[in-house]
Amino acid sequence: MPALKGRFLLLWLVLLAGPARAQLVLRGRVLDAETHQPIPNAQVGVADNRIGTSTNDDGRFALSIPPAYARERLTVALLGYRSYSRPLPPLPGPELLIELKISPAALGEVQVTGSVLGIVREAVARIPRNYPTRPTQLTGFYRESDNDLAGQPRYLAEGLLLAFKEPYQRRTAEGEVQIKQSRKVDLRPDRQPIRIDWAGGPFIVHMGDFVHRRSQFIDPAHFKDYDYRLAPGTTFQDRPVYVITFAPKAGNRRADFEGRMYIDQDSYAFLGAEWHYTPAGLNNSPHAADSRSLRVAYQFYAGRWHLKTVWWQTKLKLPIGPPLNYFGEFLTTAIDTAQTPRPGYIERAQYNDVFLRNAVAYDSAFWQGHTTLLPPTALQKSLFDQQRQQQTDSLFKPAEAGTAPQQKQLSGFDRFLKRFSYGSHAGAWPLAVPAAGLMVAYAPAGYGLQMQRTAQVSAQDLTIITQFEYQYALTPALALSLGTQRLYRQFKGDGWEAGLSYEHNFNPRHRPLYGRAGLGYIRQTVGLPLGSFDNPDAGLRVNGTHLGADELSARVQTVSDALRPSLGLGLELSHKFELVADASYLVPLRSKTQLQLDEESGFFLFRSSATVDLPAADVDLRVNDQPTTRLPWQQQYWLLSIGLRYRVR
Repeated sequence: MPALKGRFLLLWLVLLAGPARAQLVLRGRVLDAETHQPIPNAQVGVADNRIGTSTNDDGRFALSIPPAYARERLTVALLGYRSYSRPLPPLPGPELLIELKISPAALGEVQVTGSVLGIVREAVARIPRNYPTRPTQLTGFYRESDNDLAGQPRYLAEGLLLAFKEPYQRRTAEGEVQIKQSRKVDLRPDRQPIRIDWAGGPFIVHMGDFVHRRSQFIDPAHFKDYDYRLAPGTTFQDRPVYVITFAPKAGNRRADFEGRMYIDQDSYAFLGAEWHYTPAGLNNSPHAADSRSLRVAYQFYAGRWHLKTVWWQTKLKLPIGPPLNYFGEFLTTAIDTAQTPRPGYIERAQYNDVFLRNAVAYDSAFWQGHTTLLPPTALQKSLFDQQRQQQTDSLFKPAEAGTAPQQKQLSGFDRFLKRFSYGSHAGAWPLAVPAAGLMVAYAPAGYGLQMQRTAQVSAQDLTIITQFEYQYALTPALALSLGTQRLYRQFKGDGWEAGLSYEHNFNPRHRPLYGRAGLGYIRQTVGLPLGSFDNPDAGLRVNGTHLGADELSARVQTVSDALRPSLGLGLELSHKFELVADASYLVPLRSKTQLQLDEESGFFLFRSSATVDLPAADVDLRVNDQPTTRLPWQQQYWLLSIGLRYRVR
């Protein structure tokens, strides 16, 4: 037994020591050459940015260097500084100290705004000449986090992305993104008063590309909203540039941004920009924020300028819970200008997918070929604990081949919630409605009420119905459904439906196209309002219900029960939304005609209603002056509807 314990302890120590085995890791710190202060967010790249990272708040970085890149060059760049470049030192080695020098001024400030706007106009006109005119694919490293007030990440998510870009002649902020690899660590409590997972983060590779989307400050339609000035000039990526500041004109509330852009003096290409949202821009944004800032740079490759980096920060104070400080960045590591096929629907990320909810467990060796972070102490401990737990699990319970990585277990309530979906539908309720005159008289025995109302029924070909439906998935294909519905136009009425629905995906490798089938039990009221009238008898009782209000209203209605088998199609618009269309057939079970009386005065929470089933001795119903017990409209059988469904998952 002691020998067994000794072997186990040795194995445990080997496992713990695994992440610390020797690696070709380049460590460095980037400082301002004049102030000797650390420079955060500087872009660090090796081998023409095929691998890279950025500096943390202390100016430090760590980059795992594959042996094949050991003889490549290291570059460090940041807007406003001269680029730093040198061959990689022998590795492993001591921390490398890098000092960046501010680019020297080349131009004095110019106050003539007309000529400055001419530079911007020329740069916009030359976009088709300076940027890709054919589809391209960027490979890049993405990172996002939500930091607390001390700058410590509450979560950290990273990924290797493929971003498909349309030609730049077409103005767009959209594009496909494919997450090739990912990892995450989540330090947040399971339950917070408000828990926000940022959506759309990986799409900053498209949303932050201000040249491709023709952001407002380079949009000719908005030139009238901005003041453009030529600031003290500098170099960018060792090229002489025009540094142009932009800000809203005095009193203008249509300008959403303020910042500066860098335009190459020779080619008039936009090489980069940094800007923040104005108060008007924050108000116009669909997403709430107290501040939002961006920094974007481009790089030259194969005769064109391509997106190099996007940096994005958003801050928001919430009424409940900690303030949010979202940070995201994208760094291009490879550019493919060949006619690469666009990623299929299944492979593409959706904007509403939350990157943090990927199913990949943390692995310290995950980025050996890309980057190694320098996280805070608390984050390092959490990562170490996670990895140690994974190693323990693999020691005592080996995973089967092909088993997906372990992910954080959902609570029972979360698993229950993820089975829900809901949606709204609109359709044509099948009614045959001829024109007719209607008269209803009601004189209950023993009371002073004598009501007589007339109405003209108009011929109607289309009766509109809306439905709100909840579904709970029993299996991936079979779900329970419960819905409520309401009629509009000449007739009024409410109803409900309960049943089962089934979906089958006809297109599993591309955008899902579902075949839908369902069976429901439905009850629907179709009523014609007859208006309101005074009630002379405060003691009035109708079928045992006291109606003592001073004012009553009346309507005649049919209440029908039916089975509703249906067939339809559903097209997935995104992983959250599905467009559905159904055709149904109503199989009637029973129907009754009623006179309904409602209280119209008094406190609304205590108003009562009562119904009288027809025929009744104290109710006289006439259609076109002929006594009858049937209302003039007739229920038909075919029901068509179209709607939108939202999945909570």
